[in-house]
Amino acid sequence: MSQIDIQDLFDKSRFPSGWRLALIFLYTPVGLLLVSLRLLIALQLWLIAILLPDYNTLRTFLHHGFSFVFGIMVKINEGEVRDKQARIVISNNVSVLDHFALYKATQALSPTMWELPTSMGNALGLQVMDMNSKEALIANMKQFLSTTDSNIAIQPEFGITNSRVALLKFNSWPFTIEASVQPVAIKAWRPEFISIHLTSLASRRWIDIFWFMFVPYTVFIFKYLKIKQNPDCEVLVREVEKDIASNLGLQTSSHTVLDKKEFEKRYIMEKAQSRRFNRNSPTSQVIHSIEIQRMVRQVSEVLPLVPHNVILRDLLKTRNVDITIANILDGIVTYTPDSSQTVTRTAPLNQLQKSTVKDNSNVGSSSFQERKIKMLREARERYIQKHGLKNC
Repeated sequence: MSQIDIQDLFDKSRFPSGWRLALIFLYTPVGLLLVSLRLLIALQLWLIAILLPDYNTLRTFLHHGFSFVFGIMVKINEGEVRDKQARIVISNNVSVLDHFALYKATQALSPTMWELPTSMGNALGLQVMDMNSKEALIANMKQFLSTTDSNIAIQPEFGITNSRVALLKFNSWPFTIEASVQPVAIKAWRPEFISIHLTSLASRRWIDIFWFMFVPYTVFIFKYLKIKQNPDCEVLVREVEKDIASNLGLQTSSHTVLDKKEFEKRYIMEKAQSRRFNRNSPTSQVIHSIEIQRMVRQVSEVLPLVPHNVILRDLLKTRNVDITIANILDGIVTYTPDSSQTVTRTAPLNQLQKSTVKDNSNVGSSSFQERKIKMLREARERYIQKHGLKNC
């Protein structure tokens, strides 16, 4: 797996820049009118699903209705047919409505905990299952497959990326359900004149759905890959992950959905800190500058190998010592070690720093959390040695 910066996997803004942004402003009245119309139709479809009994014709009608509401179109290359021997469909994650597009293309249902009318849930490509624990969900899926002819769609990233750099690391538990799976590679695009990203970092589900309704349409492109079989789920998950990434022209990464959630929390904190320190008076700017320099020294004492300009640049965004230290240790802020900072260090400290640099050069050999814990421990040891502290 390729080790890349986690921030490269996500868009902090869903909007383009330059002339494309101007086109969105011009389109806005039409987009808002379209949202209003689609919301009205969605409400009517929901009422129909509640009032009428569940049957196949109703499910088909609701599905076509929601295709218009969300503006979703599905494209499959001519001549491609899904191999029905595998009942577990595995795909990458590109949006909050992948489950709907997957059902439209493969007739596979995605697990959910939402309590919806049966006909409406099926029309949306969802199947209510027990999701209180991983074990309960696996057992529920196996029972569902044994008692129905329907297939199940799972997206083992469990988190959306920008689909331009790399996939999140696939979780292996979905591959314990059956030893044979059908990999599917998904791409999605919107019209050039209204190229709003499918999602953005820390975006809420309902906001993403709003933009689906706002744009004229969103096209999902599906590519069926060769069925993969292997009784060893750890081997199978890596093979499927590699095949999907290769087909999409992406890399694989060691970052998981837990790393994404941690990065989102830090991003939200940074935005809150930035708003708090956004003051305009000359006096406050001087105080702010002194405070920033104090924080630079604090970070430098803990991480002496990091150049001051790198620390300053990140502190101007975060306004928080702890967040900046975490950004550096997590690899979100990259830098070239400042050799001039090590001239006056003692021999044991130099050895510790060399060990840190060596560890950084082999980041792929250990997990994200293990690297973070080790680097935090080494940074603490450097701080204790520098200040001659004892019993810490």
